[in-house]
Amino acid sequence: MQSRHDVEVAPGSGVIGDRYATRSGYWQDDRVSRDLTLIEAEAVASLADRGIELAPGETRRNLTTRGVNLSDLIGQVFWIGDVIARGTSHCNPCQHLVQLTGKPILRPLAGRGGIRADMLTPGRIRVGDPIHAATVQAGVGVLVARGDEVLIGRRLSAHGYGTWSVPGGRPKAGESAATCASRELREETGLEAEDHQIVGESIDAFPESHTVFHTTFVRVRAGGAQPRALEPEKTARWEWRSWYRLPDPLFRPVESLAGSGYAL
Repeated sequence: MQSRHDVEVAPGSGVIGDRYATRSGYWQDDRVSRDLTLIEAEAVASLADRGIELAPGETRRNLTTRGVNLSDLIGQVFWIGDVIARGTSHCNPCQHLVQLTGKPILRPLAGRGGIRADMLTPGRIRVGDPIHAATVQAGVGVLVARGDEVLIGRRLSAHGYGTWSVPGGRPKAGESAATCASRELREETGLEAEDHQIVGESIDAFPESHTVFHTTFVRVRAGGAQPRALEPEKTARWEWRSWYRLPDPLFRPVESLAGSGYAL
């Protein structure tokens, strides 16, 4: 284990260069998340009260936290600085860790061995980054397909200003993704949606506004009418662009869907 001031992380890999990111860790099964492990400094310090001296790195957890109740983050999306993760389960100490440390830590760390988490966005984690639960907001993106082209426009609203995005927005209370897609498409372009099909989802962080969106993408047909920019304060104009040659920069949820390998 090596102490670092900052590390690069990525979904599906965790800490870049870590033994589990390179698939060379002791445990080879995929039954649990191995992107990221965290442990409380308070749990490590409590071992000293039992006469067991253990440095944070000896726990073989990726991150050591202070002042955070990690158990509260299981099942939650949470911020670590500018990236987001989702707590998945407790990370209880095992006999392998006892063998590596040569110290009797199974009982003292029972229930306090830390947690596991999946990385949801790439970026860097630095010493001193704050950790806290995130409020996830719902969003809907509308893929209006015409052959291999989709309807896309440059955003003028503050959220994602200057990026290219498909029509969409936030669902109203009790509104389904399909109903939201129809309403947003009508309000933004004047087009009427047909043949709704949910084709993907993404979770994206916007550190500049400290918001997290869970976006559901709905693919639709919209007949032969021409789209109009009915909300010019949000989108200057709409264009048909090939899904496989989209303009830059993309709105983060659209970038996530394109990066997932989704094909029209």
